[in-house]
Amino acid sequence: MGKNADKRRARRAGESADPGEGSPSSSSLPSPSLPATRAAGAVGSAGAGMTRLEPPPAWWAMQMLPPPVDVIDDDGEGTLSRALFTVTTLLGGALARPHVKGLETMQRVAAAVARVVDADTVSLLRLEPGDGDLVPARLALTATHGLHVIDAGVVRFDLGDGIAGRVALTGETVRVDDAPRDARFQRLHGQRTEIGSLLAVPLRVGRKLLGVLVVARREIRAFSARDEDRVVTTATAIALDLEQARLYREAVADPLTGLVSRVALLHAMPREVEIARRYQTQLSLVLMDADGLGALNEAHGRAAGDQLLRESGARLARTVRAADLVARFGGDELAVLLPMTPPNQARATAKRLVRALSTPPQQPSCTWSVGVGTLQMHLDEDAAGLLMRVDRALLAAKQQGGDAIVNALVDRRDG
Repeated sequence: MGKNADKRRARRAGESADPGEGSPSSSSLPSPSLPATRAAGAVGSAGAGMTRLEPPPAWWAMQMLPPPVDVIDDDGEGTLSRALFTVTTLLGGALARPHVKGLETMQRVAAAVARVVDADTVSLLRLEPGDGDLVPARLALTATHGLHVIDAGVVRFDLGDGIAGRVALTGETVRVDDAPRDARFQRLHGQRTEIGSLLAVPLRVGRKLLGVLVVARREIRAFSARDEDRVVTTATAIALDLEQARLYREAVADPLTGLVSRVALLHAMPREVEIARRYQTQLSLVLMDADGLGALNEAHGRAAGDQLLRESGARLARTVRAADLVARFGGDELAVLLPMTPPNQARATAKRLVRALSTPPQQPSCTWSVGVGTLQMHLDEDAAGLLMRVDRALLAAKQQGGDAIVNALVDRRDG
């Protein structure tokens, strides 16, 4: 049956023993630590002769991929809660970032769920609402772990079809002790993983159904009532975080470009300034303005200008690092916040961003004016001061025209 099955048999045999014996202490579990991560990045960057490290993710992504938790049983000290924290911080932290690919995130969530509930396979199915009578609502296989199927991205279930479809239709959890002998069980095309028993649990918030979580083990009759409670708890946590992430994206995302909004950028900057001061790292900001966007709209229609901004935002998001934050700052302005980036690297990044926006050329195309600056910590500059200086540099760049990049001047009177 494999190592997982052997571990489960050993665990069930010891359930009658003192739960404190042999149970990993919650204090032994690693937890995400902002200071430790930042400090490690700062030392690695500053150490003489050391290889330059990429900066750690910024505050909005710090807990995107927490350390794996290899603990299943709740030892009475919050172990299960900490394991669920791993799943939910992964989900909430990553999905709250508009430019993160949802599929990659859900694959990681599926793998984390497998650890939490001790499953051989995990499937996450998302509800596609449909369009009235013409297109019925269906379940789409969004992510799997350990299942190994062909063309997972095209797998769909009608409501009521199969075990997952039944769960979506009724909203009730289904436990199957002997899956191969259950008439509702359907093997997926190309499935190579044997399934003996499974649990299918609705992902819902109140009466709103978001999808279905299916966990399986290779043995038959492998799930106990305690296992079912754990899976239901996990599904509830996932559903709540999916809904919270959706609400967060709607609140902070720019509806045209999908980047974070000006409000989100202004909210992020003071936090990054505080981190830069605490760990003596450098923080830079780039502001970019599309030259002549108004004239482009008049010549080709507003849809052309909207398309240019959408494509430009996507190009910037693909060009920057995971730690950087790309935002739509204004009507025709984009911004990039660059943690752990000194002035020379910030200017080099600005040049790279301009190249990304012009190669290959967009149709219609335009030039960009760019202002770039770095936080002046020795002058006790705050986020507002950095933004003001870079905005002045952007105005100077617009006066020069034609993909000009201007460094922000240091005005000691502002300090």
